[in-house]
Amino acid sequence: MIRVFADTPRDADRIRRAVDGDVQVVENAEELAADPGCDHSRLDCDHGHLEYDRGRLDCVVVGCHTRFLRERIGLLARLEREMPWVPVILVTDRDADAAKLLASTRCSALVWFDDPAARLRSRIEAACETTALVQLADRIRRSALPPALRRALVHSLRQAGSDPVHSVGALATAMGSSPVTLSHEFTARVNGGATLCRFLSALVILRAHQLRLSGSSWTNAGGRLGFARRTLNRKAHTWPGHSLADLERIAPDRLLSAFVEEYVRPLLGRDVL
Repeated sequence: MIRVFADTPRDADRIRRAVDGDVQVVENAEELAADPGCDHSRLDCDHGHLEYDRGRLDCVVVGCHTRFLRERIGLLARLEREMPWVPVILVTDRDADAAKLLASTRCSALVWFDDPAARLRSRIEAACETTALVQLADRIRRSALPPALRRALVHSLRQAGSDPVHSVGALATAMGSSPVTLSHEFTARVNGGATLCRFLSALVILRAHQLRLSGSSWTNAGGRLGFARRTLNRKAHTWPGHSLADLERIAPDRLLSAFVEEYVRPLLGRDVL
């Protein structure tokens, strides 16, 4: 699902029509990071649609004319901090000053208001393929890891943005592989420093943390992911070593960086992202 916020209803509608997919237009900037699974007011188009998971926020599009752009810099920076795995695309005026104003933020793409229909869909599709977990999945896909383990890790990373894999057994079943083989191959690659079970558990915590910061309670986040709150709390104590209450005070980009350091760099070496 793609969430749209713009200066005016006219701009929002123009962007919505350009996307022509599973779109939710919000009127308040605070709703941009809300849990999509708790909202049933999204606007759907039935023709020429893009294939997105309706239970997941795939992309945020902010429409802002240059004269208001300085006021939106804080919003763009906050979205970057709170949702590092969700691409943010800015639609603005064709103005050389726009790039200068955006130097301190990291937008996934810029699209001009004078050609959203021609550019926006392709930019969204490209941006959704370059989010952090997808980047990690692609790096692992191109790595020299054993083929079965490589496919399993790619699958688990791609699933983590919506419905994380629960266990090594479930992952092995989905891949048509052996849980023992996958576990042994993972452990051998990281020299015993981590386990595949803990890798999958950490992905659950990343997703639960995102849902919590998007407005869900820990209980509701656990319910969406198929875990009781006490189970999430136990997983959080295992990684990253905090209670759920403490976990709320960790920024998403810091948590993602901790995941990379703990589980991904040992697999692929220092040059990961």
